[in-house]
Amino acid sequence: MTGDLARERAQLIMRVIIAGYLVEVLLNLMRPHVLPNEPALSIFQTLPGPAGSFTRLLSTPRAVFWCMIAGIAIGVMIQAYVAITRPQGRRAAVLTWAMLAVLLGPFTLISLVVIALYPLVALACVPSTAFALWLLRISQRFARLAWPVLLAAFAWGALLVFSLGRAYSGLGFGTLYGYTTGKISATDLSSFGTSMWRVLGLLIVHLSVVNELAVAAGVLLLLLLFRHRRIDTAKGLVLGAAIGLGYNFVESVIFIQIYGSLGSFLGATGGFEYWIRQSIGLFAGQVTFGALIGAGIGTAFQTRQRERRRLIAGAAIMTAIGGAVAAEILSGWLSHLVQGHVTSGGALDTLVVSPLLWLLPQAPFIVLAALLLAACWRARGAAARAAISAEAGDGGGAITWPEVPYLADPRLRLWTVAGTWHRHGRSAALALHRLQSAQLDLASWRWQQTTDPEQDPAAHEEGDVLRAKVIRLKTAAPTRLAVTS
Repeated sequence: MTGDLARERAQLIMRVIIAGYLVEVLLNLMRPHVLPNEPALSIFQTLPGPAGSFTRLLSTPRAVFWCMIAGIAIGVMIQAYVAITRPQGRRAAVLTWAMLAVLLGPFTLISLVVIALYPLVALACVPSTAFALWLLRISQRFARLAWPVLLAAFAWGALLVFSLGRAYSGLGFGTLYGYTTGKISATDLSSFGTSMWRVLGLLIVHLSVVNELAVAAGVLLLLLLFRHRRIDTAKGLVLGAAIGLGYNFVESVIFIQIYGSLGSFLGATGGFEYWIRQSIGLFAGQVTFGALIGAGIGTAFQTRQRERRRLIAGAAIMTAIGGAVAAEILSGWLSHLVQGHVTSGGALDTLVVSPLLWLLPQAPFIVLAALLLAACWRARGAAARAAISAEAGDGGGAITWPEVPYLADPRLRLWTVAGTWHRHGRSAALALHRLQSAQLDLASWRWQQTTDPEQDPAAHEEGDVLRAKVIRLKTAAPTRLAVTS
């Protein structure tokens, strides 16, 4: 894929996101008004009591909304300028990034406002989220994504997927409620609450569709940046899971705060939400569904037939949407079934029953994601052995044949590092770890070049730099590193 084609695809994704939002705004403006003195846009509606707390969850601050509209207007002007001048090269790339910033940047204010309002809750979620992101990186085992790429995926989920879901669904809630409810009086707010719960089922479907499509857009955009690199199922899976983790981070902040403030009315506490979202269920929910979407899109990138690519990516997205809807609706239904048999809020309910009821509808999707990850490990293991052996066969000295078995097997690498620590101390073990990491980076580079060895002259220079780094590490402490052979 050329740079121009990649930019066109990125702009297409961006336009679809903005067009969808404008359609939501138009439908909301055209909705039947239910409450007296109801504003033109339902996201500006405020109500007292628990209903008001729920509507504030779906509302968009006026300043943020007008920033979105201004960003869309500026983005349209930039696109018109691009269409007239038809810039090329670096100028075209700069204008593309500028369009992305002005069109999508204002949406990120929704997530940033949530984090700024509840900084202590956000800090409490950082350790478990950082640990999960580290596990996602090491789960690749070979040809790992760089930290900036993983953090970009996490930021897409935290700043854009959550914000887009809230912006779209805030409008969608008012639209659905307007079309499914008759007029009510200003003093009869009980009927508002009754009708609101009736609309929730449709809202869950709406939110799930928006969220999973936004995750897919993020995975696709990030993979377009790897158009000169080899893309496989593992890379897409990890990117999708990282996006889901970012979404889960901001969602955890707002739900922990809401349930912490309204626990007596909602039937749960902030501590329970932390236990569900940041502990036992950290890799469930959006992380699992994002992983499935990413795996599907990564697999589609490897497929030559266009129809098959669309089928694989579409099936992955539909699977994630169905799983997200099931996780919300079936878990609530199961909870209602056991409500009279288990003491709500007790130790058994908190530690076992409620987490089980939430995870049970997601179990098939979690198992599927785990099986895909295991398949990726096998494929990456075979690729690592081939690339390491190929580098050793060149005879450059960066990787020698005695080192091949150790580098190709993660268990042997861990054993050599542990043995070196035991015999020669911490500094020698760290030196060996740095050498093995550099050798694996070199093997990863060689594997990446198998996509198209002649595609980028700069890539060959990268290989020379990586080989020089390995040789430098070997000559720095040869006696300490002799254990690898």
